[in-house]
Amino acid sequence: MSETRTSKKRSKSMVACLLAFAAATAADAPVVPEAAAGVTVTPAPATPAAASVLTARGEPRAVPRLPATEAEALRRAIDEARALDPRPFLTTAKLVDDAPATHARSRGRRAPVGLFLSKLGRDAGLPILERLAFDPPRDETASVVRRDLVEAVGLLRDTRAVPVLAAILEDETEDAETTRTAAEALARIGTDEAAAHLLTALDDARGERERAIVAGIGECRHLRVTEELARRLRSTTDDDLARAAARSLGRAGNAWAWRTLADRQEESRIRTTAARALVEAYVHHDGDVRVAASNALMVVDAPETPALIEEARRRATPAQRDALDALAMRFARNPTRLR
Repeated sequence: MSETRTSKKRSKSMVACLLAFAAATAADAPVVPEAAAGVTVTPAPATPAAASVLTARGEPRAVPRLPATEAEALRRAIDEARALDPRPFLTTAKLVDDAPATHARSRGRRAPVGLFLSKLGRDAGLPILERLAFDPPRDETASVVRRDLVEAVGLLRDTRAVPVLAAILEDETEDAETTRTAAEALARIGTDEAAAHLLTALDDARGERERAIVAGIGECRHLRVTEELARRLRSTTDDDLARAAARSLGRAGNAWAWRTLADRQEESRIRTTAARALVEAYVHHDGDVRVAASNALMVVDAPETPALIEEARRRATPAQRDALDALAMRFARNPTRLR
């Protein structure tokens, strides 16, 4: 009995701390760092003053094209959860309603509201989805707060969010930053269904939309996703897309992240696939793309990398061989290597 009371007190204390932390976010608040164990919280650009998710008729944007059966099932789950315990809904509402002020106090930097929401735990999943699917933000910072909600369900790895996130991802009218955030959230959830939605959306994507999905997809550690990233890195002539693909391959093959996963069946093939594509990109690109490929190779740290570099060196020009020699030296003393 005393353990139950202690647990409840700790839960209330945590919620109170989160609310206080969100309210106290000030000018000196740091941008969310990369989280431990390979979970990357991608920094977002400065909050635009006139950001909006209003439709052409001036109505708040809700989730587009969510199938009726999915919407009904989600609504039932939300109603049942609220009847069982309304407290997570109240706490979530407080954080979401305070989000515009929290962002305003961050003075040009996006406050980590998505992270605050995710710290409420799995019980906040349905309250967040309710706000995202049925009661979207409505003021001038609506697009930013909506991305906070998307980010939060991804950090929670809540599989109940997949239909909602897929509907957002597949909406070609979404802005690039929302598309990237939805792709990243689905990638973090990482189920077969989530991976399928990511690949379907990527299949027809071009231009800015393609770059947004590629930039967000790296956390999805499925071999077929890694193979698609490698294919796009090899075939593109767009440096921005190549840089995004290289960085995402680094996340997909991240040796530290793989160490934390229970299912490591595809680890070797994913890391090797990523390393091969990254070495090729290092040879065929220069500038920022080459830097991104080099950095990703350090993070992936595939055992086959020295052999891949030597293989590429045999076919390289003199200038490319010099660059590959520098890469080999850097890899030999890789500062990110697991000890």
